[in-house]
Amino acid sequence: MTATLTDRYIAATVQRVPDRQRAEIERELRAAIADDVESRIERGEGPADAEYAALAELGDPERLAARYARQDVALIGPDSYPGYIHALRGACWTVLPFAYVVLAIVFRAHGASTWVALLRPLGSIVTAAMYLVVLVTVLFVIADRVRRAHPEAVRAAAPWTPDQLPVAEQPSPAVTVRDLIRDIVRAVALIAALFAQRVISPVTTPTGGHVPIINPALWSFWIPYFGAVLALAALVSAVSLRLRRGRPVTVVAHAALTLAGIAPLAWLFWRASVLNPALAADRGALATLATPGNWVAWLAVLTLALAAIGTLTQARFTLQRGTKAPWSG
Repeated sequence: MTATLTDRYIAATVQRVPDRQRAEIERELRAAIADDVESRIERGEGPADAEYAALAELGDPERLAARYARQDVALIGPDSYPGYIHALRGACWTVLPFAYVVLAIVFRAHGASTWVALLRPLGSIVTAAMYLVVLVTVLFVIADRVRRAHPEAVRAAAPWTPDQLPVAEQPSPAVTVRDLIRDIVRAVALIAALFAQRVISPVTTPTGGHVPIINPALWSFWIPYFGAVLALAALVSAVSLRLRRGRPVTVVAHAALTLAGIAPLAWLFWRASVLNPALAADRGALATLATPGNWVAWLAVLTLALAAIGTLTQARFTLQRGTKAPWSG
């Protein structure tokens, strides 16, 4: 069954609002569109033209969803709110990691130990994040006030038409070429870093020798094992790309491979077997790194547990969406 223009518009709107509001908003929106279309038909317009004009008058579904989901927003209006969220996320993911790396390098260059260089920038990054949020918010508040003061200029500069709606009846590929390239680059970079840390480790001995960060004993089995898991994950992504859609077998295989990497890695962290024991030798407080169940192990296990939960949730959502989508089967 091919989705109508109204179905596509409603789908593009309700997917951006909270789950508890979707059914009510869909009923309300569908009734409003039907009334508008009927009124236009009575005035002599054709059914297709009436539907197109009614949706064009409603405007961008992303902004309409913001009006439904964020009716209480006062500082930044619903028309500007989606752009504000996108800009804030982009700024945080771009500026903050770069600033952290720069600060860590600076602290290390000034003679701080590796752990101090890694932990000390965190306070500065939190402060920078607060300033960044305030800056982006102020800019969007100003832009929103300008938008409200000159709505006719905004509509003339960036008109929205129903032609921009996504085609709901066509499946979007579960994996894109960009995703596949990202997975391959990530795997290659990780493997290269594992080899590089053996000879250019930032931790040195009193005589100037480099101390590998990763436990050398893992090279006998676990590092090749994790390399094989990464290679298989990239292969599954390639198969999914070739199929042009997410099949249950590829979704399950990808989730299984992710868990096959997460579970043993969490176990190794808990046993204090990931980091090189030489890091803790004669280093005072760092001696706890060689103790099973230390704070690094707790942090790593918690992070990996959250990653496992996210993987299972995403796989379940993908499978449910695949079975309910109009194009499935």
